[in-house]
Amino acid sequence: MTIKDTENKIGQLFSNTLNITKKENASDLVSFFAEEFHRQLASISNTNPNKPATTETSESDTMVEEFKNTLGTKGALTFFQDYNNEKIEKMIEEKKAELMDKLGLGESAQPPLTGNARTEALATLDQMLSDFRKQLMDKLNAENKLDQQNSTLSTFLQKMS
Repeated sequence: MTIKDTENKIGQLFSNTLNITKKENASDLVSFFAEEFHRQLASISNTNPNKPATTETSESDTMVEEFKNTLGTKGALTFFQDYNNEKIEKMIEEKKAELMDKLGLGESAQPPLTGNARTEALATLDQMLSDFRKQLMDKLNAENKLDQQNSTLSTFLQKMS
């Protein structure tokens, strides 16, 4: 088998994998995930002897039910995107507080900025936060792309073995 034949075979496998992934319905993926999630929960509750046999719902049970409901209504992709957006917003708020102190815009700044200096500092803050948001999104997209490539490669390697 030549290198060209191998390249063609690999290309065809990647193409087939992509086509199979595209054909799968999102609701099928969510239902599969939900079934597996329920199966794992059942196996954990059956094998955990320390778990009380009462039917009272604890805070963690309520959180799990809320998670399952949210996941079921939003779907896995939307849930994951919302989760990432929440993380990004939290990081931006932390960065904003840090930058406000550094730029002298904080409540404890002595002396407080006024007039043009304050306007320029606010414009600088907005630009820095915008750049930081873009940087976080680029990092997240790069990580997702890397995960996707690793997943595709792993699927390919499994099919080869």
